[in-house]
Amino acid sequence: MHTITDIQNAVLRLSRVETERVFEWLETIRRDRLRVFESAPKYAAGPQVPMTFEEYLELEANSRIRHEYLAGEVFAMCGVTPRHNRIASRLHGAFRDHLKGGKCESYMSDVGVKLRMSRDDYGYYPDVMVVCGREEEEQLFFTNPKLIVEVLSPSTASIDRHEKRIAYRRIPDLEEYVIVAQKAVEVTVFRREDAWEPVALESLESVLELRSIGLTLPLSRIYEEEGMLPRAGRPDRDSA
Repeated sequence: MHTITDIQNAVLRLSRVETERVFEWLETIRRDRLRVFESAPKYAAGPQVPMTFEEYLELEANSRIRHEYLAGEVFAMCGVTPRHNRIASRLHGAFRDHLKGGKCESYMSDVGVKLRMSRDDYGYYPDVMVVCGREEEEQLFFTNPKLIVEVLSPSTASIDRHEKRIAYRRIPDLEEYVIVAQKAVEVTVFRREDAWEPVALESLESVLELRSIGLTLPLSRIYEEEGMLPRAGRPDRDSA
């Protein structure tokens, strides 16, 4: 194959599973252009080698900033805007109040999720996630979230919409993945029971149904006091 057309025709002949693998591979290539890579020379005496997940945990325990771990490489996480923080906090508060007294708990971005894709480990820090059934009380990373929510930022929108959407579905217990825009009213839900097909909500009058935890949440509550614009007059989406 020597042309884009040859590649396109070859991809169209792939099965759905093979196509997903191609997408995953392309995402691993693109992520390096979207993230801030940080090497870890203190873990390598000579030529640098991929960091193990155990070494990564040691790095996190002694670092003032959080990093995400992608198959042996670590990437520094960017800061968030006040609006991003407010939206994530409202979601976390709504989940916490709804789940109080039950077996599930809501966590914010200081607690991560670990997953395995192909033969590699990945460590992410979702903005909000719900975990049912504790593993170890002091652990930093869970492996069994039931619900994950990411609030978009210009620097992470593409990663949240593509890379993480593909990666998170590899978590066996995950039932729903939700993406929440911060520049405009836009919430997208992906559900395992619906083959991860997206459901988009774009009105303050819409209601977010979270079947995984039995909660319905008006979008007006998520975007409370943010002065969000309706779709026709909204600014650019969180994808810059």
